[in-house]
Amino acid sequence: MKKFSIWAVAALSVCLFALSCGKDDGPDTPDTPDTPKTGDEAPTITSFTPLSGTVGTLVTINGTNFDATASKNTVKFGNLAASVTTASTTKLVAKVPDGAATAKISVAVGGKTATSTETFKVTEDVPLTIALNEEAVTLYPYPKYTASLEVTTDIGENTVAWSSSDETVATVDADGVVTALKIGEATITANAGGAEATCTVSVVDGPVTKLELDKEGMELYTGDTGELSIFALEADVEETSTPVWSSDNTDVATVDQEGNVTAVAEGQTTITVIVDNASATVTVVVNPNVYVVGRTKEQPLGSIAKMWVNGNVTQLTDGSTSANAASMYLYNDDVYIAMTDSIAPNSVIKLWKNGNVSNITQPSETFAYAANSIFVENGTEYIVGNIRNNNDLNNSKNAVQWVNGQVQPLNSMGYDTSDALNVAVGNGKTYVVGYRGLNGKSVATVWENGVPITLTDGEGIAEATDVFIDGNDVYVVGFEIKNSLAAGKLWKNNALIGSYLGISIHTVFVDNGDVYVGGRIKSQDHYLGAIVKNGSDYTFLGEPDTFTNIRSLFVKNGKVYAVGVTEDSPTLWIDGVNQNLSNIYGVANDVFVK
Repeated sequence: MKKFSIWAVAALSVCLFALSCGKDDGPDTPDTPDTPKTGDEAPTITSFTPLSGTVGTLVTINGTNFDATASKNTVKFGNLAASVTTASTTKLVAKVPDGAATAKISVAVGGKTATSTETFKVTEDVPLTIALNEEAVTLYPYPKYTASLEVTTDIGENTVAWSSSDETVATVDADGVVTALKIGEATITANAGGAEATCTVSVVDGPVTKLELDKEGMELYTGDTGELSIFALEADVEETSTPVWSSDNTDVATVDQEGNVTAVAEGQTTITVIVDNASATVTVVVNPNVYVVGRTKEQPLGSIAKMWVNGNVTQLTDGSTSANAASMYLYNDDVYIAMTDSIAPNSVIKLWKNGNVSNITQPSETFAYAANSIFVENGTEYIVGNIRNNNDLNNSKNAVQWVNGQVQPLNSMGYDTSDALNVAVGNGKTYVVGYRGLNGKSVATVWENGVPITLTDGEGIAEATDVFIDGNDVYVVGFEIKNSLAAGKLWKNNALIGSYLGISIHTVFVDNGDVYVGGRIKSQDHYLGAIVKNGSDYTFLGEPDTFTNIRSLFVKNGKVYAVGVTEDSPTLWIDGVNQNLSNIYGVANDVFVK
């Protein structure tokens, strides 16, 4: 039996181990489609981000077949191993190791290695210091005034992070644009790769030092427009913010951003313009539009029918005939005026609407027509007045109403004369007031939908002169003369509620529950216009020694508008003050405020 030395046995063992290792490291037999996966598949790298960075940069590596345990993945940048901070089967996060240079990234798992197709670029460290284009800026706390900061030193591929020490004073966006918000001081900091630079932002009051408007006040009528502009603007900058206009009561007047003011309704408002830190104001007073109709006598041939709007006169006829604008009504944006025009051979009734004139009646050899009042409801035109037959030796009148130009005689059977003096429409009914007369006496009358209702006993001379509808209540005024004594009358729903000794009442208006009546009262040897509120509050118009008379009232927002005559001249009073409508002979018959 042969004996082997211990050294021979050892050599043989080494050879057998080497052959075994060589066999295991050889190429794997490719899997066939039918071969199940063993879980030992080789890793793959599909991408990584970022593609470049400094030492210490965290790089995310995407792929497959990574080990979910970080320590079981070997990541290298070139030949230098990197620490793996996060791991999953599809994503690894590794830190660029010290001494790394630009190279590909490899991942080894379970003895199997994948190498990236892209090269990771190792960049140099960020500079230890950075600088900004501004060390300090001064701003005003308005959106127009901003500052643009930027890093002026080379920071390679690093990004800049901006921050403000007090974002209530100033903010900074990702592009370094600083916006001031209020007076104060803030420090803006730029950070790039750990290096910082700062800029001090001082937000101060300003920049406008003087701001004035071209008007100290403005007075408009409803619907009118006016213009405001900046008269003086001084500032510490070449260009200020755009002026901002506003109204503190847009129900009264509005203003656009060009300074154009539009009057909406009666009242007062303050218009303000603001330019940065400065403001200027102007008070705008809006008055309602006051319409008055009547007549003046300026031509030898007759009177001229006229309309005054806010004191500005418009001739409705040319003076070649004798004409009178008896009554008016405003409906929506339309102006209606009922006129009597003495065209040969007799007078006719005309309707003036927004400057267009149409005949309600035609010239006649036999009949003469007169208009006393007009009312418009839902576009329907109601005109009342009278017709006279020239063949009637007594020259009697007959009360009539025209609805959209169609004549509708009012029932006056049993009386020899009648007249329709005023009309109002509401609650589905038409109320016409006037009188019916017989043998030198007359009764005040209301025609309700054409049916006459007698208000007085017929023992004197009485007329119902005006009618006003307030909700479900119908107010009628007039006068009665008995035994040479005149007394004004006020009826509510056909019941007498007021008698005013010595006053002839021609008009009535109700505003917010207050009842106003107007007419004239005998004062020594002449008449004086009078307004009575709620039966006891008297206002006399005109001087004690002048003749005045009130023919129509309108009350709006507690302000009283009255028209009539002063010493035979047409007159408008607003809260008792004569507005000097005209000094020419004539009369103001009706007033409407809008």
